Amino acid sequence: MKKIILIGIIFVLTGNINISIGQTAQILTESQRHIFWQPERVLTEKDFQGNGTQNPKLVKYCEELDLCVLASTGVFAVLDIPKKKRKRGELIEKAYFAPAFEKSTSYILKLDSIGIAKQKVVFDIFEVSARFARQQLQQLQDSVGGYGIISLMFKAVEARAIETRTSLVDSYTKDVYIDKKAGAFELWREKVDKLLADSKKFATKPEDCYRFVKNAPIDENYEMAKTVIGNLNK
Repeated sequence: MKKIILIGIIFVLTGNINISIGQTAQILTESQRHIFWQPERVLTEKDFQGNGTQNPKLVKYCEELDLCVLASTGVFAVLDIPKKKRKRGELIEKAYFAPAFEKSTSYILKLDSIGIAKQKVVFDIFEVSARFARQQLQQLQDSVGGYGIISLMFKAVEARAIETRTSLVDSYTKDVYIDKKAGAFELWREKVDKLLADSKKFATKPEDCYRFVKNAPIDENYEMAKTVIGNLNK
């Protein structure tokens, strides 16, 4: 059966940036279009602003699989590098990853007691994959050191993170929605909570979210890398 959860979506930011009183921009973790993952942010009914009623396939999923609530989720990823070449080495690259929930394409056809909670597990799996990517890049930086290793391995690590979350989401979808195994949701909630607890050190920070709300480097000494080396593991 084809995948029925939206995975790995690439979004385009359109939200405006609000500036706080004073000289420093607020560290926003949401835009008009997206909610970026943060530990205390709970998804609510009003966050699901899409309309799935006009798509017969989505209506069928609701009727046959009880997939009546769907969170449109993805992970933003970008690499920023020092603007000045002579600073490269003194300053190293900065890789940003931030799981995002898109309001306008997330929908509720029929709300039940745990429909949103089930989709929150998916959003949390995307956070697990973002943490995996940060951890992998940090390990590479620690072992190799210097400037360049993050640029060299950025796409390869991102690809592995995508593979990890795709596998998890597919297994979760099969257990909870397709096979409807007894207690599957509770078991997966417990499993994902443990993955989050074990990787807390690499959690998405407000600064990670703000990088994509702003849609530009947040450090004035950096610029977005114009080219990134492709996946070397292919």
